Amino acid sequence: MGLMHLINTLSLDPVAAIRTGLRIVHFIGLALGLGAATVLDLMIFRFFLNGKVTSERWAIFDFGSKIVNAGLLLLWITGFGFLAYYGAFEPIKFGNEKVWAKMLIVLILTINGLFIHAVILPKVKAQIGRSLLAGMSTRQKSVLLTSGAISATSWYVPLLLGALPQLNFVVPMTTILLAYALILALVAAVSHGVLLVVPNGSGDGVSARGPLMEQAIAA
Repeated sequence: MGLMHLINTLSLDPVAAIRTGLRIVHFIGLALGLGAATVLDLMIFRFFLNGKVTSERWAIFDFGSKIVNAGLLLLWITGFGFLAYYGAFEPIKFGNEKVWAKMLIVLILTINGLFIHAVILPKVKAQIGRSLLAGMSTRQKSVLLTSGAISATSWYVPLLLGALPQLNFVVPMTTILLAYALILALVAAVSHGVLLVVPNGSGDGVSARGPLMEQAIAA
């Protein structure tokens, strides 16, 4: 009875039902991606940087990265779904530059994620038996830190944009992207500053840098 009542209620306004469905799936994708990425952040912070990368921890880490990928895929599916919805029912939304800024940031996140899976994840796996940064050159560490900064920033900025409807139709895309670039530069600068403090990446005392690296590998 309750299920039929819900179905009947949604059928009264199918357009609203489509919009609600897109939002629900979008939130699920965000929860999976951002949630798993955060867990992986804590995992690297706790085990990889201050201990050894073991086969068991790598297996958990690899599984978590797949959850992040699933979340990112749902974001793309619902993103295009929203564009189709706007085209059919609310074309005025195409004038909201915040939408295009979010799409571009997610594109950057996706490209960075492809790099992570092609380069960073194999490197993490190769570190099994020692700490994550052990034996890496300064250039390799810098690449990891930069990718981490991109991932961390590109996950949280769209979340903040979605939580601020006050920006709709008000703030230009260029302003949003400039703010994104400034945050990214700040995160990258902080992470590289930590790299100077811990040049050998031995894992001792590197806990201050953990939350950046994990995001990169998680994307």
